[in-house]
Order: sequence, then C-alpha cells, then structure tokens
Amino acid sequence: MTYSRGYKGPGYNVYFNMRSLGGQPLDELALAPETSKSWEAGLKGSTADHKLTYAIAAYTTDFNNFQANYNDVVGGAQVTRVINAGTVNTRGIEADIGLHPVRGVSFDTSIAHTDAKIIHFNCPVGAPTSCAIDGQPLPYAPRWKLSENASWRFAVSRSWDLELQTDVAFKSATQYSLNETASTIQPAYAIWNGSVALLGQSNGWQLRAYVKNITNQHYSNMLANGALAGTVRLVPRDDVRFGGIMLRKEI
Repeated sequence: MTYSRGYKGPGYNVYFNMRSLGGQPLDELALAPETSKSWEAGLKGSTADHKLTYAIAAYTTDFNNFQANYNDVVGGAQVTRVINAGTVNTRGIEADIGLHPVRGVSFDTSIAHTDAKIIHFNCPVGAPTSCAIDGQPLPYAPRWKLSENASWRFAVSRSWDLELQTDVAFKSATQYSLNETASTIQPAYAIWNGSVALLGQSNGWQLRAYVKNITNQHYSNMLANGALAGTVRLVPRDDVRFGGIMLRKEI
C-alpha cells in the first residue's frame, strides 16, 4: 500500500495575448496551486510455471483546486481558459492478466474501471453556461477500458517463425468537455486489429502485414464546442480501416 501527495504550481487565468476578461487585474485572476492526496494498494504474482501472471491495483485520489480547461465565450467567439475547477475525486481498479498455456501462445488482458467525478465545481465569473455539474463525470475519464491481445508464434523453418496476432480495445462512453454538453460525448466503441508476421529467430528481421480498425469503426479522441457553432471533432489515424506492410530490422 502506498500514500502520496501531489502538487501543481499556481498560474494565471488569462488568454494567449495576456489580456484578462473584463479588465480584471492579474492578481485577481491568479490560479491557486492544485494539490492531491492518493492511496493505492495492489497485488501481483504468477503461478510456479509462469503460465499465468497477474497484477491488480485499487486506488483513490482527491484533488483540491483542480486546474482544468474551461470553454467560454468572449465577443461571440469560443475561447478556452484555465480555471480552478474545484474538488474532484477519481478512484478505480486496474488489472492485467497474462495467460501462456503452451509455448508460443499468449493471451494478454488489461481492464480498468474508473469512477472519476466532479465533487464540487467552482463556477467561473460570467460563465454563459450552466454550472450545475456537481456529481458529473470528469472529462477524458471513461468508466471502462478493456484491451485483449492474442498471438500464436510457431516455427516454419530452422530460421523463421510465423506469428498470427489480433487485438481488441474497448472504451466506454467518454465526456470530453468540462461544460458537460451532450454533443461532446463520444459513445462507446471497440477497435479490432490484426496482423501476420514472418520473424527471424536470430537475425532480428521482421516482415509484418497488418490491418488496423478491421470493422471500420469511426470514433473521435477529442470533442469540443465549436468557436461559433457546432462541435469540433478530432479523429486519430485509425478512424477508418487501413492496412500496410512493415519491414523492420533490430540491431
């Protein structure tokens, strides 16, 4: 079991051009330091033959004067400023399990359950949107994350192995905005990948053919309210299905 404390220094709640909202002096816009207190307990080990490995950890962290980005409107334009959002708590359980039943076969599972909530929100002065978000989920904190990787590696000659590999990653619905708007929630999704590789047993060469996002699942890794209207949607490279061939040499 471990106990730790965190500290993030003070700052100023100003825009990129160092102008304050409403002509307030900078000393009135100072951000208080963010502090945190965290408890964590865990257990890890394996069976005698190492065919099963495991690690599990539970944690809880309280943040005071939590510093976060807040979307605001000035002169009809959307801006982002840093505020002392208030008090938040995040707690959860994480587990990693590895199963290796026979030589060359591996199953690796990671699962995380996170309960991250806004305990009390400090509404910024002049905020144009509702601040009744106490008890709402903390942005960028999905309740569930799960990943599974399976591979089978076997010899095809005295010098080369063939590896068949596949993995799936799942993330539950995620809110991306501290404003808690409905349009900035990414629904739950899963991404499935797969590959086939020819691996050198001793020469370090690897030739791999792969397909990412096999089911062509569209998703976003960040959503925000637009500057004038609508929602800004940022997407990663594998927002659409794609494939390729990779040649690698380890030195």
